Amino acid sequence: MDTSKVYVLPNGDGYITRVDGGYTIGNITDPENWVLIDEGTGDRYNLCQGNYFPLPIYTEGGAYRYKLVDGKPAECTAEEIAAQEEALMPVPTATDADRLEAQVMYTALMTDTLLIEEE
Repeated sequence: MDTSKVYVLPNGDGYITRVDGGYTIGNITDPENWVLIDEGTGDRYNLCQGNYFPLPIYTEGGAYRYKLVDGKPAECTAEEIAAQEEALMPVPTATDADRLEAQVMYTALMTDTLLIEEE
């Protein structure tokens, strides 16, 4: 059985964004950015996209689960994953109702017609 190589593609922060090699080595179009992390035989190495790591490389919240540490893959801590997922949360945007309320408030303030209940 032939030995297959496993490569990962880290981003600028060292998080592993893809894993490839084995039967699908042809999927790597920019080899200079990939890092060789392991080699061996069997499905773990030949079909590494879904078999190399014990868990998917992304969490359900979209965070990277693995990173490179000294050229070797390591699982991110719960704190790292939580920080990534928090950074991925969308920034709330104003709804049409929010914009209308702001416009009414602005108009009332500018025309001195703001109704304020006195205690």
